[in-house]
Amino acid sequence: MNNIVNDIAMNWWMAAKAKGANYIRIVKPGRYFALEACKRGAKARISQLSLTTADKTVAQNTRSRLLVLLDSNAPDIVVGQYNQHKLRMAECCQGDSKYERLYESRIKTEKTNASRLKAHLLPFCEENRIHDIRDLYRREIIGKYIIYLQETVKGIDTAKAVIKTTKAFLNWYDSTQKSSLIDRNYIEAFANYSRKLGYKQRTTKPFLSDEQCRQILATKIVDSELYAMIVSHLVGGLRDIEVQGLRWRDLNAKEGWVKVVNSKGSVARYAQFPKVMQEAFSAIQRTRLHNTLGNDYVFTQSSYGVRNDKIKMFICKIVGVSGRDYGSNCLRRTGCATINYECPGLGDKQLGHAVNSRVTEMHYSNPRDFRNINRFWDDLWASVKAEGLHLVNLSDDLTNVISIRA
Repeated sequence: MNNIVNDIAMNWWMAAKAKGANYIRIVKPGRYFALEACKRGAKARISQLSLTTADKTVAQNTRSRLLVLLDSNAPDIVVGQYNQHKLRMAECCQGDSKYERLYESRIKTEKTNASRLKAHLLPFCEENRIHDIRDLYRREIIGKYIIYLQETVKGIDTAKAVIKTTKAFLNWYDSTQKSSLIDRNYIEAFANYSRKLGYKQRTTKPFLSDEQCRQILATKIVDSELYAMIVSHLVGGLRDIEVQGLRWRDLNAKEGWVKVVNSKGSVARYAQFPKVMQEAFSAIQRTRLHNTLGNDYVFTQSSYGVRNDKIKMFICKIVGVSGRDYGSNCLRRTGCATINYECPGLGDKQLGHAVNSRVTEMHYSNPRDFRNINRFWDDLWASVKAEGLHLVNLSDDLTNVISIRA
């Protein structure tokens, strides 16, 4: 059925359903086949649509598509809703010159993702007669889909990208349901797809435990800039380049957010700004003369140059672990794991990742809404201060620790 016939048939079926029709039967009153809308089990028809085709297969396919096309769980409908949703997210940045690059980047990304779903997921559903999107959460269907991509998609990289796009789509649909469709079988079905596509398994990056996270928060450093950097990675979920580009004018303590101008992919985003970060940044202001804040950057270049080595030293001395992976990114992962354990779903927003989780999905229309994340870190910070803080001087090789009460 071409697009014109699709539109005509859909409008006809919608009008018939409004009159009480709930079934479609195929008839051939003359040379061509036609569809009759009626109530199931009733002989009287409500309306009729001529298909202008003598091919019964085409008539059967048209009938089956119409029966599921207006169902809210039909793959075509759900994919269309997902694409509209992602475009609405991208349009949050439209009209502001500061976010023009972000808007253009997001529009391009969403169009690419939409084309992947249309070119691969929908044909797979058509070929395997999947009329309910919820069937895609079954382990055997996911396995067939991965094999389908291996056989039909050119290039391993493309197949991997299609699977990532499909997972993002399925996670989004799951977030719209009252009860989650994702179970252990779904997770295990996608767990080994990289190996099936010929990729080596990636080693899991380490992160610290909740108790170690509390130890880091409870240890204040005499070097106020370094302490603010550590808190920015751990609590703010900021990357190295994002910390380096922070400016005083981008901090909004009243509303609890930070505007990150230079984020991953050279685009802007927002991040949380709880009280522990606010206090750490206030300490920097107290250590400088007012007229030295004129360059507008929070961190000086000299402090940033040796930052990661000192962060690794700090983690080693305070927590007792060391290695190449125990740096600023380890702090980011630790913050994500800590908040995701207590508040499942907030980890994506904590790190500034794409909005795929059940909890963060509710806030897609307001990228500056970090109330849940700020509340979590504020409560944790209050608990840590009640137990007592420790002041550390890095110049003494972290051996001079003074216990102070909050």
